[in-house]
Amino acid sequence: MKKLFITGLVILLPLALTIAIAMFVFNLLTVPFAGIVQSVLNHYDLLDHGFLFLSSAQLQQLVSQILILLFLFFFTVSLGIIARWFFFHYLLRLWDSVLHRIPFISTVYKTCQDVISTIFTSSTKSFKQAVLVPFPNADTLSVGLITREKIEGLESENLVSVFVPTTPNPTSGFLMLFKEKDLIYLNITVEEAFKYIVSCGIISTPFHVISSEEARLDIKP
Repeated sequence: MKKLFITGLVILLPLALTIAIAMFVFNLLTVPFAGIVQSVLNHYDLLDHGFLFLSSAQLQQLVSQILILLFLFFFTVSLGIIARWFFFHYLLRLWDSVLHRIPFISTVYKTCQDVISTIFTSSTKSFKQAVLVPFPNADTLSVGLITREKIEGLESENLVSVFVPTTPNPTSGFLMLFKEKDLIYLNITVEEAFKYIVSCGIISTPFHVISSEEARLDIKP
């Protein structure tokens, strides 16, 4: 009997201690605010009937504590999100400030910032149309993106500015000037062209050649 009793204690004591500690923390966090929630429930006559073996007062007390615990949980999570958000932005501002103070690096960094800001936050389309261009030689074709149709000072030459991205990293590439007659216009969007470039041609939306007039229907000068 003694061994059986000790075995039972070994099983029950950890469970009992766990429950006791959990209830202590539960009451510690919720009891100071339970009266406020309970008064709101009483004011609107909510849960004014008992349930099973719980009286109405006990039920209101229990529900009040559960609601407070849920509120404290979501409040703590929200506070953590806000803290991490501000901490992350503080690190970004610090990193930006450091890079702006380093000679030469600051010039390159500012230039990259301006270019990326222009591409991704400009109210106008940075890339206007997907085309095929004769690059790197006249016998091969590469996917390019028109950036400007008319070059200031060279309007008479009828040149078009085309960015030819590299694969699979489209953030680098070549800025080329082509005569408009050398361009082959495609019926795909800029996003679809980027997918084609990044995937090395694996992800391909069916496309065909269209005329420059058809392409200009969607191009804003």
